[in-house]
Amino acid sequence: MSRPFVYLTAVTIMIAAMSTPVGAQKHYKELVYPSINDIRAPDPTRVTLKNGIILYLVEDHRLPLISLRARIGVGGINESADKVGLAGITGAVMRSGGTATMSGDEIDEVLESIGASIETSIGNASGSASMSLLKDNIDLGLSILADILMNPAFPEDKIELQKVQERSSIARRNDDPTNMGFREFSKLIYGAESVFARHTEYATLDAVTRDDLLAFHKAYYHPNNLMIGIWGDFDTGEIRKKIETAFQTWEKTNFKRPKTPTVDYTFDNTVDFIRKEDINQSTVVLGHIGGLRNNPDYFALQVMNDILSGGFSGRLMRHVRSDQGLAYAVFGQYSGNYDYPGIFYVGCMTKSETTVQAIRSMLHEVEQMKQETVTEEELALAKESFLNSFVFNFDTKGEIINRQMTYEYYDYPRDFLEKTKDGIEKVTKADVQRVAQKYLQPDKVRILVVGNDKDFDEALSVLGEVNEIDVTITMPGMSSDTPPASEDDMAQGKALFERSIEAAGGSNAFKAVQGIRQKGTVLMVTPQGEIGLDIEILVSLPNKMRVTSQTPMGEIVQILNGDQAWMITPMGTQPGPPSVKTSMMENIWQNLAFLYGQAETEGLTIQHIGQEDVEDKTTEILLITPPGFTGFKLYLDTATMLPVKKVARAMSPQGPMEIEDMLSDYREVAGMMLPFKSTTKRNGQPGGEVTIGEIEINPTLAEELFTVPE
Repeated sequence: MSRPFVYLTAVTIMIAAMSTPVGAQKHYKELVYPSINDIRAPDPTRVTLKNGIILYLVEDHRLPLISLRARIGVGGINESADKVGLAGITGAVMRSGGTATMSGDEIDEVLESIGASIETSIGNASGSASMSLLKDNIDLGLSILADILMNPAFPEDKIELQKVQERSSIARRNDDPTNMGFREFSKLIYGAESVFARHTEYATLDAVTRDDLLAFHKAYYHPNNLMIGIWGDFDTGEIRKKIETAFQTWEKTNFKRPKTPTVDYTFDNTVDFIRKEDINQSTVVLGHIGGLRNNPDYFALQVMNDILSGGFSGRLMRHVRSDQGLAYAVFGQYSGNYDYPGIFYVGCMTKSETTVQAIRSMLHEVEQMKQETVTEEELALAKESFLNSFVFNFDTKGEIINRQMTYEYYDYPRDFLEKTKDGIEKVTKADVQRVAQKYLQPDKVRILVVGNDKDFDEALSVLGEVNEIDVTITMPGMSSDTPPASEDDMAQGKALFERSIEAAGGSNAFKAVQGIRQKGTVLMVTPQGEIGLDIEILVSLPNKMRVTSQTPMGEIVQILNGDQAWMITPMGTQPGPPSVKTSMMENIWQNLAFLYGQAETEGLTIQHIGQEDVEDKTTEILLITPPGFTGFKLYLDTATMLPVKKVARAMSPQGPMEIEDMLSDYREVAGMMLPFKSTTKRNGQPGGEVTIGEIEINPTLAEELFTVPE
């Protein structure tokens, strides 16, 4: 076709379009679209090897790549309650720890040299392994993968490294109110001790040993508990032989996968609250138990769910967020799991002052789903939303194979996805209202709010009796590694403590302390090197503290005033989380100038737990537990009865940390002997040194020092 003809044709089309009468244009609702073409997806070849390994294979010769995904019948649901976290550690260290013949670091080097990857993990419901590489390296890749799955070494150093990462996750788990809300809401539905809701704690993590990993692997890793899906540039017959060769020494057992635990649930109404005072908005989640995917009503429930909470077209978004302006975000889901019930929930993030109003509005929308028949437009939009996205279930060979393995893993028909498409297409308005009336119970929901109730529009009690949930992260205390206290231990502890007070200046001198000012320098040991800081500590007893640190990033101030804490940094001022409040109060208690004046405080316990040589000194060890706080150990030099060592446990971003302070350079201040130097170790490693240049007792401390500037 010549250029002039192309130009003429284009102009003709434009003129025709411009000459079309406006009245002839159709409204978008009148547009008719052709039906979606049937999707023809590749049907994976399924093979069972002699040792029980199930293979799913799909050839794809477009690129010289091969990808593999394995599923193992084991999960967190199979670990014991006192060792929650075992499954996740096992799955991670299988790969990072390497095998008896090749360390994890050596595996890293080999895979990096050929541009390949191999990963392993264990989730709550199943374990997995993955591999991706060039086709020319498939033999090497399969041999490494097989060795990892069959012969993991589980070295102690890699186990401890994984525990450090897990502890860090525990330490941060209350940072995000939305994550807190969903975590605790799962407990409300399934039960706090349920395998579907429990989570790792420091104590369960500490209980996991290398022997546990070995036993867990031995119990569940068998060829007849393994499914492998593989897709890429290979010949089906050849790749089957290669996999057989790689796993030929792995013998079949009589293993039978344990049944998934059942869920007991009683419909009722509860109002639950998590106090978080450092935020000005509430996270709200409310709902009840959901269902299973093999429920014949599953398809109608999915359409109902989309109408209620499906993005910008859902009723929650249109009415709660857009019309009433009650939420920054609003969401919901009627979930169905494969082998245990899912959860029905709706929720939102709203400003504190509209918390109860938003709850009532969401409950109203749930009730309306039962009372009102949905419109034709809502039904059509919900069904189209599903059907138009249906193609994305087939956009990669990996998705197709993974889905087939999932269906077999949970004993679902291979064509379940196609059945879902057909089921969605057949849903009617009457079906939607029927399942809403049958399954939704807005009068029997469990309501959870995370926020600051001081700013709520109404008290949560207007919705029912309020249960406040304690989300405090339990840190292992010093008592966990000491014998139970006897009366003699307590009596001896008190006597030794009183002797130490007298040696340090006498109880009258310490009882006279009302305030403290300390100035000095801190030398911190960090992975990046040593950092020197100037520091000033002000304490107004019993519960006010201000710590000012001059850092390379600028001045950082921490303030404690009763039950409130703040942090002032070059980035601005923000409320301190509960961990900061706790840490600052524990620091007050561990200050000898305060501690030695509190011998008669109700709830303070002092236990003698033995003797120990510290450097060249014989010491008596006291376990001191302030009321409401974690205990710490004080080591008293038997020659002087002054403390020479203090050991405490504190929270850090990486989890619980044991802090050992060697106390020295005692000087007399206001009739009291106080240490001016402290050398610190953190988890046994050098942590730094504090040198005090000045201690002032009962200085004038203005109240403004303990308040946050406007």
